[in-house]
Amino acid sequence: MPGWEMLLLRQRLQRNGFNCCLFRYSSRRRSPAENAAHLEKVLQGSARGNPLHFVAHSLGGIVLAHLFAGDRWTADGRVVLLGSPLAGSCTARQLDRFRCGRWLLGQSLDGGLAGGAPEWPAGRETLVIAGNRGPGVGQLLTCGRLPHPSDGTVTVAETWSRHISNNQLMPVSHSGLLLSRQVADSVASFLRNESV
Repeated sequence: MPGWEMLLLRQRLQRNGFNCCLFRYSSRRRSPAENAAHLEKVLQGSARGNPLHFVAHSLGGIVLAHLFAGDRWTADGRVVLLGSPLAGSCTARQLDRFRCGRWLLGQSLDGGLAGGAPEWPAGRETLVIAGNRGPGVGQLLTCGRLPHPSDGTVTVAETWSRHISNNQLMPVSHSGLLLSRQVADSVASFLRNESV
């Protein structure tokens, strides 16, 4: 993920007083576990006693699940997951049926979009924001049979985890999760430990 997709959300969070860094990673050449190991190296020495929050979109949430697995990263901080298919993605499984889809998804299927990501850790303060308005690539690949509700790419059910009780639905698409001012406001509010 090149990082540009998060620029508007980053700008809005910075206006809310947050110091933001983008983590860029290769979803084609590295698995979510490998990207998590790279993120862990990048983060070494970053916490320094202050909370370090994470905001992840889609596959980024699965990368974080690998980061938190086995207590590899225990520093304080809250997490917001935007349309992250923690339970795997039926859209990705549909894409995997085609050669060009397998090329596009690359290593992101391994312990990630095809399923098999580590269980989300209990006790990590997390908010899931899922969209419930398409259209999206998932609807195209399933000929309109993507289970409802969904953001057009990821179903709401795919974002759920038994260890996450803070869940919000927003009337946005999968990409709209990154563009919506309402979503950005909810992210900022949760990270400031205000009511959501």
